[in-house]
Amino acid sequence: MEDNFKLENCNPHEALSFKDNVFKVSKLKEKLETAFSGDLADVLREKLKSYGVDIDPGGYISGGRFYSYGYSKFFQQGIECEILKFNSGEWQKGKMKIKVTLEFCPDEPEIEEIKEPESPLDDLRRMINDTTP
Repeated sequence: MEDNFKLENCNPHEALSFKDNVFKVSKLKEKLETAFSGDLADVLREKLKSYGVDIDPGGYISGGRFYSYGYSKFFQQGIECEILKFNSGEWQKGKMKIKVTLEFCPDEPEIEEIKEPESPLDDLRRMINDTTP
């Protein structure tokens, strides 16, 4: 399976801490793949259907019985479809695939603000006052 669950800027052996829970990046990736190929795929199908978007993922026949691929195919191989592009005027066959990218965005360190002197002459006055007895 193509690397569909990317954890940008992370090594698989690094760890992520979510409050009191710590996970290796590889474990989080594995569990996300499991979730998207199971329950979440079914929830997605039902939600889309409730919005009037019913996409048939296809299936196969074995022993005279039909088996649906399910929406997990959206996250793995992709679901066959066609697209009508404006510039070509023709339908182009292909697959629609949902990709999930998780990205770690480090917090930017706070930069201490340096105050400007109230007046450019303040520094000069201090220097003169410090040197005069």
